[in-house]
Amino acid sequence: MIAKYLCATAVAAGLVLAPATESQADEGAAFLGGALVGGLIVNEVHKNKQRQQRAARQSTRRATGYSGTTAAQRQQNREVQSALNYFGYNVGVVDGQLGRRSRAGISRYQADMGYNIDGYLDAHERNFLLTSHQRALSSAHVAPYNQILASQGQAGLLRTYRNEQLGIATPAQPQSQLAVVPQTQQQGTAPQGTVTARADTGGQLPSFGFASTGKSPNALCNETNVATASNGGSAQPGSVTNPALALNEQFCHARVQAMAEASQLEEAIPNMTAPQIEDQCLRLTEALEPQVSGIEYTAMGEVIDKTSGFLRNSGQPMDQLVSGGKVCLGVGYRLDDADMALASGVLLAAAGQSGYGEVVSHHLREGLGVNKSTGSQPGDWMRLALGAAQSGNTVLGQTPDRIAVLSEASGGAGGGSLPVFSTSSGN
Repeated sequence: MIAKYLCATAVAAGLVLAPATESQADEGAAFLGGALVGGLIVNEVHKNKQRQQRAARQSTRRATGYSGTTAAQRQQNREVQSALNYFGYNVGVVDGQLGRRSRAGISRYQADMGYNIDGYLDAHERNFLLTSHQRALSSAHVAPYNQILASQGQAGLLRTYRNEQLGIATPAQPQSQLAVVPQTQQQGTAPQGTVTARADTGGQLPSFGFASTGKSPNALCNETNVATASNGGSAQPGSVTNPALALNEQFCHARVQAMAEASQLEEAIPNMTAPQIEDQCLRLTEALEPQVSGIEYTAMGEVIDKTSGFLRNSGQPMDQLVSGGKVCLGVGYRLDDADMALASGVLLAAAGQSGYGEVVSHHLREGLGVNKSTGSQPGDWMRLALGAAQSGNTVLGQTPDRIAVLSEASGGAGGGSLPVFSTSSGN
């Protein structure tokens, strides 16, 4: 049973906790409205329990602890921060203290590389990051890496190094120069001095293109990244030859943007740990389940109307619900929880943030957290997003190039339906 009264933490120092007003909506709406208000809701009993769980998880998970233990540890943390900053995962000042901003940068690095996303580097992830940094400093000016740096930036270099270690040839690089590591060597038999990249499979090999439900966003982006690398880069405006792959590339861009946005918002949430925020977002998923259920065959307008009414009945300001939705969208992708991400995308679109219809469209088209839609629903949600973006209401890094590729790959934002792709992306 969801508690009828919650304790709200005020932003200004010195304010005391006070009981939250009981919502007139059902318990699910009351919880959603209360628990997501700016991330300020704290249940003190639950808070203590989650703090203990977080401490236990950190003690077993993290390979790099908080700085301050030894001079060697601080130096290693500084090297990690320098490498993250170099490759575009901005963590701010290099001070040897792996705080929340550094953890967010690590999570973005893990997401791009296909690792398990938890904000804590294990020995392999750290070594690959640091050796890639050193490699970039010494070889970024040499062809073909100088061209990759010029066209894709430092993040492109890191993806290139990962792909090479997975056996994917770098365009225009002679085969004799490749640091190719067969898959059988990735579990510890690689040549001495070589740090191999890994792809997170969650302990089992995914089956792409056959299952109609249960696809993982992380697995889809791993597959998409390999296909993109094989093609020499992402689809550009005016050169979309594989619409399904182009749309999946844009989904993966949006996913990274959502995680980055959530990390920034989480920094401003007082008195809540990451596990507590994750727990709140899991409850959001449960609260919105009636609105999301059947979305793959329900008209977009009906879903939006039903969800908008639900949000209004929560009794909470819409802008605060939007902030909570943005947090939970990024958390969903960080946890590789397609249900959470889909529910958050629907919440945001129904709350007037129409640009988030893009992620809903991607989920419906590829069967992420929902049965793959065979109707007009993916196209309807994408047209909603493109209409908002072309009116200047952009979200998720919807640059002019991103908008152009989305429009071209989906058949345009105007009349007609988006094509329905029955298989996952590939060459």
